[in-house]
Amino acid sequence: MSRRILGRGRVELEERRTVRDKSGQRITERIIGPRRQVKVSVVPVRDWSAAEEQETLGLQIVDMLVLYAKDWPGDVLSLVIKDGQKYETVGAPQHFEFSRKTSHWRVTIRWIGDDDG
Repeated sequence: MSRRILGRGRVELEERRTVRDKSGQRITERIIGPRRQVKVSVVPVRDWSAAEEQETLGLQIVDMLVLYAKDWPGDVLSLVIKDGQKYETVGAPQHFEFSRKTSHWRVTIRWIGDDDG
């Protein structure tokens, strides 16, 4: 197995689900329970952070990372907490099943702010 997949870092995974509020709008809420620890390798998408203009929020930092993990218990709605910073997944986690030894998950995440607990 590649050393990149072995992982030297750890992230916390917070599971969420989509529900409808009283007005019928879809909202995302945290699933009650402890955060899961996942052993990962972290690689930046690029060597710099970028910014993009959003109509309602103004100028926003776009800082993206790629996680490689042997196992990934989360899904597209999961929040990832790394070094006190909160990230959301970008797209669905990808599972690569080349062989039993090299099977791994690739998850792209985007920074959304500080972890508030």
